[in-house]
Amino acid sequence: MNRLRRKSKYGSMLIMSVSMVLATFSMGLILLAPIVAYKYMKKDKGYEAIAQMPSTAEKVYSAAVSIAEEKAPKIQIVKKEDKDMFLEVTDGMQTASVTVKKAAEEGKSDLTVLASIPAQEGLEKEVKKEIEKELALRIVELLCTKLEVVCNITKE
Repeated sequence: MNRLRRKSKYGSMLIMSVSMVLATFSMGLILLAPIVAYKYMKKDKGYEAIAQMPSTAEKVYSAAVSIAEEKAPKIQIVKKEDKDMFLEVTDGMQTASVTVKKAAEEGKSDLTVLASIPAQEGLEKEVKKEIEKELALRIVELLCTKLEVVCNITKE
């Protein structure tokens, strides 16, 4: 009977130790997630977000296409050029393009997201500008989430 209690005690200690190691390991993974600082700025024809992603260009482009397909039918793919890693999407009011290029540094890629502003007058134009402005940011944030990286914005 004492042998069974000892085995049970060691079994419980082993399970607790493994649980602690796994918890510590998972917390470490969260802390070790790459941090991406991306630039966000207003341009003549819309808003632009630029980032260097800590993943290959193919992986980032694939994630962008996957997100667009998951958001269908709310989001429609207007243009898709796999060779150039270019994707253009719309929700009927807004248009955004995603361009991914291989970065100089191995295993990284340069991401550019442009969101256009519709040419309409008055208050409706200002409301749409706010929506459009956020579109480039939302796309980058969705990509960061999908690629499991932490994103920080820097405005220019």
